[in-house]
Amino acid sequence: MFKFFGSVFLLTLWPLAAADLYVWQRMHTPELASEVSRFYRQNSGKLAFWAGEIENDGTVNSIAPSGMVESKRATAVIRIHVRQLQNPPAQLAGKIVKIYQPWQQCNALQIDLDAPESKLDYYCQLMRELRRRLPGTTLSATVLPCHIKHIRSFRLLAQSCDYYVLQIHGLDKRNGKWFIMDETIARTAVARAEKLRLPYQLALPLYAHKLKNGQIIQPDLKLTAELAAQCKNVIGFRLGIKGEREALTLESALDICQGRYTPQIKLYWELQKNGSWVLKIANSGYFVRPVEFTFELPENVPVHDMDTFGAAHLDYDRRQVKLLLPPDGTVQSIMWLRTGKNIDLSQVNTFNITMKEQ
Repeated sequence: MFKFFGSVFLLTLWPLAAADLYVWQRMHTPELASEVSRFYRQNSGKLAFWAGEIENDGTVNSIAPSGMVESKRATAVIRIHVRQLQNPPAQLAGKIVKIYQPWQQCNALQIDLDAPESKLDYYCQLMRELRRRLPGTTLSATVLPCHIKHIRSFRLLAQSCDYYVLQIHGLDKRNGKWFIMDETIARTAVARAEKLRLPYQLALPLYAHKLKNGQIIQPDLKLTAELAAQCKNVIGFRLGIKGEREALTLESALDICQGRYTPQIKLYWELQKNGSWVLKIANSGYFVRPVEFTFELPENVPVHDMDTFGAAHLDYDRRQVKLLLPPDGTVQSIMWLRTGKNIDLSQVNTFNITMKEQ
């Protein structure tokens, strides 16, 4: 149960550091450029841009850096699909270098590869080949929690890079239940990484995923912030655009990456020019999800008429409303009400809010 402004969590174990974010959009639109610009102004961290990928069948998709990219604060990320590991490391490295050429001013390249555990030695050879071809370039490689338990092979892989990126998220299903981040797997992986004492960055989930059946899968953002507070170097996946249903605002993303989680829901009445009142909901820090709330009006408030907007549903007793939260950082009108003159609802805040888990 949440009262008016929802729940607040504050987690700060380390002094606040710069936060990095992934930019995973394939098209550099004006809306994305605006968010990238805001990131550079508000934060001293870096952005890791999707620069291209090599699919299983060998198809290459790539983009050149646009004007929004500040080279000194950017990393080019190239995603490799696993069937490409059938090629000799030198051959694959040649393809990667070709994709990376337009991004060379960044002087930072990251390989995104969900390598099978049996291919860690190959992964290490690939990174060494890239080191040979790109001297002086900051190299990083993404790894999975299952990789770290292979201590010898993993250590060689990690030492072939300037740092590795521990990815503890990804849409998965176990025992019939979908999830984006498993707490046990995540905590175990971080503990193993800390024990190795090799340079790494922790990749954290800042996104939700809507399944075909409409179910919304989302990470535990309180846990995400707690892990961020424990680690000195994190990167969030990913930078969103305002109004996205499955992403967070820049402000929410940066807060979580710096170990703070302060979500808020605000409900308030707003007087309209025609004399009616509109109930609005403001979301700060939550993903789109089902929510319901009850409200009480003072006894001296006569209700002449009322109804909801859009998909919001008013219960039969006209005191309970069910709806989907609007995207993080946005405000949505829920319902309208006509009452008598000289009635001020702006101070009425008797709302009981309940988040619905899917």
